[in-house]
Amino acid sequence: MPSLRDRILILLSAGIFLFFGAWLFADPSALAGIGIETTKTEGIIDLRATYGGLELGLAAFLLVAQARPSWHRAALLLSGLCIGGLGAGRLGGIILAGEGTTLMWTFLAIEAVGAAVLFWAYRSSSTP
Repeated sequence: MPSLRDRILILLSAGIFLFFGAWLFADPSALAGIGIETTKTEGIIDLRATYGGLELGLAAFLLVAQARPSWHRAALLLSGLCIGGLGAGRLGGIILAGEGTTLMWTFLAIEAVGAAVLFWAYRSSSTP
């Protein structure tokens, strides 16, 4: 029997990826608020692909997966690995830079908690 907890976590993850993917595909210049700027066409296209297209693709997979209970564990693992990867990359960036802004530490904390919850749900999931 599919777990309501798993479906909620998968839908929440899908919603977050969908929101940020659609927003940053439509307006990659929004990243200037956290210091990511480009004026070259290639850079703008790459921002749309990475922050928009990739996140939209993840959201699409998660939306399909939430309707298929046999995919729930894979969806939880994928979400946990993606969020955990963001956190690991951010922590590595902070370490290499020798400092982190309050915003970067806040994002890291959100990513660490999010990944931990998703990994916990993955490990305790009752679906096959």
